[in-house]
Amino acid sequence: MNSEQSGNQPCQYNILTSSNDALTPQMAISFTTIAKNLAHAHIDLYLLHSQVTPRSIKMLTDLCNGLGNITFHEIIVPNPESYDFLVEAGRWYRETYYPLCAHQLLPETMERILYLDAGDTLVVGDIAPYYNCNFDNNYLIVTPQKYKPDGNRFVLYNPDDLMPEKGYLPAILEGIFNSGSYVINLKKMRESAIDISYYNNLTKQLRQMLKKPLKETPIYFGDQGLLSAAFIGRLKYFGYPQFQYVWYNPYNFCIGYYQYIEKKPDYQPSILHFAGVPFKPWKAEYPIFPKRFQRSSNDLRSLSELKPQQVEYYFLWLEYLFLTDKILSLLGY
Repeated sequence: MNSEQSGNQPCQYNILTSSNDALTPQMAISFTTIAKNLAHAHIDLYLLHSQVTPRSIKMLTDLCNGLGNITFHEIIVPNPESYDFLVEAGRWYRETYYPLCAHQLLPETMERILYLDAGDTLVVGDIAPYYNCNFDNNYLIVTPQKYKPDGNRFVLYNPDDLMPEKGYLPAILEGIFNSGSYVINLKKMRESAIDISYYNNLTKQLRQMLKKPLKETPIYFGDQGLLSAAFIGRLKYFGYPQFQYVWYNPYNFCIGYYQYIEKKPDYQPSILHFAGVPFKPWKAEYPIFPKRFQRSSNDLRSLSELKPQQVEYYFLWLEYLFLTDKILSLLGY
């Protein structure tokens, strides 16, 4: 049976995220959703960081121990300044780019891992078909965001499409997939000797192709634009060619979907991503909110700014916030 269609559940998942200290409370909520909705499995959960405080690390470790089926692994990224060239080119924090070299930091025996954006992703269902999907010798399994039109069908971009004369480069550098969730082929990354210099050299080439100074405007959009260019033609679009639809994203369901479409998708999302929305769920003004997660009232936004279909996902996030708060309270926090 094709792994994309199989409902068989593995007994263990490797999951990766990367963050600074500011998103620790939000990560705790995400970790709770992972534990509760993958209760059948054991999860090895890895955090790449260079500035999360020991106090926050202890809280996340204790939370994962309390959840029961997550083993938390802290990985302090060496030489974080080596990512600054990418930060300058993509205008995002260092932590955005740490997963690009995760294969150099994770155990050498590990062959795959699911990356999730810190804080604004929730696991709410079965991830086995996505996690276990055959890489087909590609570097990443991704949720497509763009296809290339070819007559009456849609096809995948290829390395030739990076050539400026093709006219596709700006779109590619915006990202041909959404990086909120993707599966990394760690084995292939190691075999190809991918390292930070690969991404730095590619960035220099892109700057030359675009004919603009590095500091003038971003070269690419965060990590997804860089990864799109780095592995174009070597990305496994999950569900393709059966699905050739940019809104087919059960494992990276961006809540911004409802900015464009009113009806619910004809699939049940398993990974939610609070992207493409007016504000993140922790910035919403709810009727009740635990003090542990309270923000300044000056930062809060009204739920009325959201589409009606989006509000239910914000309240789902709030439910997991209360559950996380309860668990932390029982652990003495």
